Amino acid sequence: MAGTAAVLAGLCYGAAGYLDRPGISGYIDALSSALSVAFPALFLGGLLGLRTHLPPTRTDFVSSAGVVGFVVGCFGAMLGALRALGALGLEETATTEWWWVLFLDGLTLMGLAVFLKGRLRLMGAVVSISAALGWVSLLTDPAFSGVLVPLRSVHVAFAAAFCLSSMVWGAILVVPYRGH
Repeated sequence: MAGTAAVLAGLCYGAAGYLDRPGISGYIDALSSALSVAFPALFLGGLLGLRTHLPPTRTDFVSSAGVVGFVVGCFGAMLGALRALGALGLEETATTEWWWVLFLDGLTLMGLAVFLKGRLRLMGAVVSISAALGWVSLLTDPAFSGVLVPLRSVHVAFAAAFCLSSMVWGAILVVPYRGH
């Protein structure tokens, strides 16, 4: 179920990005708004599935990083869904997009934890690559208030790659692990 959520999150995020254009019709705007609520909520479901592949909770650094990543990533995804619903009382501004920072922080830590100590190194690598793609997309997004280099074409290309990569790690979650 969590793998399906991650795959759908990638699809919804891609569709929301494609539909996000000035002067769109009311129906398309409503669809875009619904997708803006759906993809953070679906990413939350994907993080819940990734949690099952984190190393057992111990006091070592990698286990702690995975747990912290899970908590921070889930908090970010929940903030994203609440922001899109308007439940936070915040207008749609660039400063409300900081939920992405929390989500990508969490995804980065979880990917590294799964790669370093988890059962599936491939999944850890794919999640880490996905997080890196998300970071490049976010930090080149001209609409993001923390933008480092505002390059719309780079943002769009890396956002598309992030969508695809989240679909890949979601697909890996769908396939049952048969390791020994």
